[in-house]
Amino acid sequence: MSLDEIRKRRMAELQAQDASNYQDTSAQLAQLESELKTLMPRILDAKAMERLLMIKATKPDFAMQVQLYLVSIYRQGQIREPLNDDMFRHILDSLVKKPEWNIKRK
Repeated sequence: MSLDEIRKRRMAELQAQDASNYQDTSAQLAQLESELKTLMPRILDAKAMERLLMIKATKPDFAMQVQLYLVSIYRQGQIREPLNDDMFRHILDSLVKKPEWNIKRK
């Protein structure tokens, strides 16, 4: 068996493995999205849900982080009723890392 044949076989194995990993990941992502879609109305009221959708349109990664955080505290029992917009904004403020400005004058 030549070196080229071994390389080709190994490349084919890696590509097949990548394809199966991609399918597994996409299935897990679809399951997570459906779970989030069913849980979010229990966690947020209508106005807060609108705010989340606006965030999702502009910053999808941050919106996913927020949703995962909300689901985790919901499952811990810290959310008993749907959050209104003010409470949701308070949570968003706590999650956003604001830069600290320290201006020194000489």
